[in-house]
Amino acid sequence: MSTNEAIRLRGIRGATTVESNTKEAILEATQELLSAIVEANALQEDDVASAFFSMTADLNAEFPALAARHMGWSHVALTCMQEIDVPGSLGMCVRILLHANTSKAQSEVQFVYLRGARVLRPDIGSS
Repeated sequence: MSTNEAIRLRGIRGATTVESNTKEAILEATQELLSAIVEANALQEDDVASAFFSMTADLNAEFPALAARHMGWSHVALTCMQEIDVPGSLGMCVRILLHANTSKAQSEVQFVYLRGARVLRPDIGSS
């Protein structure tokens, strides 16, 4: 970034689905999603102010934020929560909301939806 570019805090969303309620499956899917969000938005750990991880009620074998810790994110504020259990909503789903400092305009921020979560945002042509 050049020093003339305005830096703003942006919310960056993503979601994916998990094949089974196991520690390994949750961490693998979460790391895949987090890596895709970081790559799509050219982020560094130091750009990220905080990350919210949520999972549907059918997932509870591990905290998804642990995937970020395994990626070396030791100084980023992370938290986990459970999604509202809306009847008929997509299950086995992990969602991430990153708050990142970037020079990108809001319209340039890339949201990432993988695996079965692509149905949540078919309008954005997810990875």
